[in-house]
Amino acid sequence: MNYSIKQTTEITGLSADTLRYYEKECVIAPKRRENGYRCYDENDIIALKYIVVMKYAHFTLSEIKSMEELQTREPGGRCNEIAKQILNAKFAELNQVILNYQKIAMLFEELLPMVESSDAYYSNREKISTFIEQIFDDISKGNGVIK
Repeated sequence: MNYSIKQTTEITGLSADTLRYYEKECVIAPKRRENGYRCYDENDIIALKYIVVMKYAHFTLSEIKSMEELQTREPGGRCNEIAKQILNAKFAELNQVILNYQKIAMLFEELLPMVESSDAYYSNREKISTFIEQIFDDISKGNGVIK
């Protein structure tokens, strides 16, 4: 089955602009109909879903392209080594992001009672600022990149 750009946006949740951008960056290559309109097939839909998942996992477009290129190469030791390096680096980054989110969740849990009322907020403003500073310091150390 072939899908129009509108149908593809509905299936993937990506905007038409994003689809055009991915095409421009050579991440996907939809076919064109005789009228010049883009035409997405099942393989394109699978590739776009893969991209959505990888983006959710904090992969950059460059990293996604690298992984896609590895999938089209002849299987071999060098190909596996490159994929392993990329995945190990991303795994470490995601683990750090998870730790940072856990810290943020714990801090928010502590903050909730402090914002129950205007009085509680004003009396805890300094403590709230300290919490925000802590979170900022944790994520800006380079091991939980602010995005």
